[in-house]
Amino acid sequence: MKQWMAMLLAAAMLLTMTAGALADGDEAEITAQGSAQITAAPDVVSITANASVQAATVSEAQTQMSVIIAAVTDGLKALGLSEEDFVTTNYTYYPAYDYSTGNGVINGYQANHTLRITCRDTKALDAVITTITENGMTEIYDVSYDVSTRAQLYRDALALAVAAAEEKAAKMAAAGGLTITGIEQITENESYDADYGAYREADALASSGAIDTGIRSGSVSVSANVTVVYEATK
Repeated sequence: MKQWMAMLLAAAMLLTMTAGALADGDEAEITAQGSAQITAAPDVVSITANASVQAATVSEAQTQMSVIIAAVTDGLKALGLSEEDFVTTNYTYYPAYDYSTGNGVINGYQANHTLRITCRDTKALDAVITTITENGMTEIYDVSYDVSTRAQLYRDALALAVAAAEEKAAKMAAAGGLTITGIEQITENESYDADYGAYREADALASSGAIDTGIRSGSVSVSANVTVVYEATK
């Protein structure tokens, strides 16, 4: 707050000196930045899950992997997820070597199949993880939360950012003895969103048989930042 007040006073002094050199009716410019942040509870969660198998031949590895993915797919559909909610992000097969004799000897083939799974009900995350791990996808990582209304929240944040810039400009104009007459330019600046805090509603796990993973989501913030150039007169 002290830093912001110091910046405001410095801007006011600059405007005062500029305004002092202006005659009544002369035009001037006031540039102000505005920012806003809207925080919401997440309603979408995505995870990355990987299945890994090793077999004597590529064919055997493919067969084992197909069984795992089919079981996972059926399980996710049974939970209400659609096929567009889980997509393959990695699919690899490569030789597995045995170095116990000193020289690398192929003793089988390693297969990996990675899915990016999006759950549109955060309360179902534990059931999703239980289903995929019980069916062979034992590597889980990259849990991320989001809001389905992000685009609308950003538009709302933009409006608040413009209002914040207008409030700053009005105070600077008053301090400098100027009157704002219009807007010359508005620029949308790059913004950075973040997940933070701790948020989680109690999940109804008993009926589903899902294991409580203990995963805790963070509140999702959507921010916007603008620079506005105002026209003013003395």
